[in-house]
Amino acid sequence: MEPRQETPVVENKVLSPAEVKNIIEELTRQNSRMAIIQQIAKRINVEMSYDDIIDEVAAPLRSVLPYDLLSFCLLEKGRLIIKSGVPKEQKILGVGWILDRHNSAPWKAIMDKHCFLRQDIWNDPHKYQEDDNLRELGIKSAIMAPLLVNNEVIGALNFGSKETYVYSENDFIFVQQLADQLAVCINNTRLYAEVSKSKREWEETFKAVPGRLFLIDLSYNVLRSNSQDPVAKSGRDVKCYETFACCGDQCHLCPAAEAFQTGRACVRESTHTITKNIYNISAYPLYNENNDLYGMAVYVNDVTGKRRMEAQLFQSAKLAAIGEMAAGVAHELNSPLTAIIGNSSLILRSAPPDDKYLKLLQDIKSCGQRSKRIIQNLLTFSRQDSYTFAQVSINDVVENSLYLVSYQIEKNKITINKNLNPQIPLFMGNRLQLEQVVINFLLNARDALEELADGVIEISTNMREDAEAGSTVVELKVADNGVGIPESIIDQIFNPFFTTKEKTRGTGLGLSVSLGIAQTHGGRIEVDSEAGRGSVFSLIIPL
Repeated sequence: MEPRQETPVVENKVLSPAEVKNIIEELTRQNSRMAIIQQIAKRINVEMSYDDIIDEVAAPLRSVLPYDLLSFCLLEKGRLIIKSGVPKEQKILGVGWILDRHNSAPWKAIMDKHCFLRQDIWNDPHKYQEDDNLRELGIKSAIMAPLLVNNEVIGALNFGSKETYVYSENDFIFVQQLADQLAVCINNTRLYAEVSKSKREWEETFKAVPGRLFLIDLSYNVLRSNSQDPVAKSGRDVKCYETFACCGDQCHLCPAAEAFQTGRACVRESTHTITKNIYNISAYPLYNENNDLYGMAVYVNDVTGKRRMEAQLFQSAKLAAIGEMAAGVAHELNSPLTAIIGNSSLILRSAPPDDKYLKLLQDIKSCGQRSKRIIQNLLTFSRQDSYTFAQVSINDVVENSLYLVSYQIEKNKITINKNLNPQIPLFMGNRLQLEQVVINFLLNARDALEELADGVIEISTNMREDAEAGSTVVELKVADNGVGIPESIIDQIFNPFFTTKEKTRGTGLGLSVSLGIAQTHGGRIEVDSEAGRGSVFSLIIPL
């Protein structure tokens, strides 16, 4: 806006040409200053940093206001901190400098809510905290203006010059006008940064939540998800069961459906019909400010591992109870069996070959010996803690186990492939117990391959990080391409006395004993099997 250039009249006195010239120059300067303020306000946006803001302010101001030092400071938790300024390389009274609440010129401007002008700092009888620093910088005069937003002070805008009495009353007024406009811009920037930070923190928290978290609308469309599922990025409305079918094909069992009907939170556990994973699903209704239901927060947590651990603990408790009973039974039967086997052996040695009772005696001795083996397994099963631990090599365990049973396996024309990691260190364990586990795995694999002409057993050792154990583990695997284990019975194979073999060939204690040995070593046994495709038994022991 151009000023009206009329010949000014003051108290009916016509001004001189020089006076008129000065007034016109001052009006022009004020118009320029207002234009600069408007320009600055337009160019500053909420996404700018504090340094960007000071850059937008510093350059245009040089044409209308003398300064050698420019900065602004903001209030944060009761402290006044310099956030940006020029020169940028300024260390003294630079970014991060905290001004004394009780004795600093910017604080005085803030407390008074009014501009504070200092025309001769070096000779000012009142010394402020920053005066020595200003003297070091050569600053002799300064203007401090409060940054006010809705009459609330958020900080101060500071100008300094190396000349005394350089600032006029008009400069004083201009700086306050500039500060008022700049305060709004800075406050908007700060609020935007706070909102952005909160949004970012919320998003990071949302993404960091373990498991799957969905926000869905009333039609089950995914509004937001913490997963990176490509289905959810397809650009179309995606149902929650499309991106993650936690209930399999049983969506009617989803607690979200019940929560939509009742308006109350619902929690339910569901087993996926295909993967057999177990999920804990929680649905929490979402209401707007009018208390209208508009969506649902659905949290899906995979508890498969937890449930398996609980099952293992239950199994361990069951095994402990059975083991206690088995120990008692074994001790009671051991003595009479010893007599039966000994006496039958004694009679057989003296019986003639044509004795009609010879076959009966041989059966008595054979059954007695089998019963003895069963009792020995029972005692082993019931006393897993009876062995001492020492440094042991898992590869030596494998080699010795193969030596003991290789003939039984190879006579069935079964190929054995070894892949042993030589880098696995020694660990504390019981060699005989571990060999018992490996032998059990190998013989079970042999039995699974009996009817195959191209049976293969692969035995391997490795070392890896294990999330469940929370440490590095030794992993021994015995894999076969045999008949596999039907899904209907795989959960029963570690139960004592459970067996699919002929009664004369197994006691059903092998895997129960092996599981007990694994647990004694602080480890576990995992089974991966599919009927018709073979099985993989894994012994996992923490290092």
